[in-house]
Amino acid sequence: METVAFFEKTHKLSSRSRFSDAQILGVAQGDKHSIADWVSHAASEQGIVLRRSTTDTFARAVSRLSDGVVDLDPVEETLVAMSRAGVINAYQRGLLQVRYLR
Repeated sequence: METVAFFEKTHKLSSRSRFSDAQILGVAQGDKHSIADWVSHAASEQGIVLRRSTTDTFARAVSRLSDGVVDLDPVEETLVAMSRAGVINAYQRGLLQVRYLR
């Protein structure tokens, strides 16, 4: 059974990031665990919950068939979900993900 899950927003959020670049930079200065804790807390506060969408399931199946599967851990998936929901922008997601993976 596959344990990786995709995230989907539960309500409409504005397309503008909820956090400034300076705030995200401050979070990104922390270690892997502090970034993971912040991501979990911020996602929870913004109503981002664990849910697999049919589009995500389809995309994952196509990726797997083409040998293009990239497995993200739950923190990385949450960052993607936060970006999709407009909680953070693409720049902020990239910064947090790079710093998280170091």
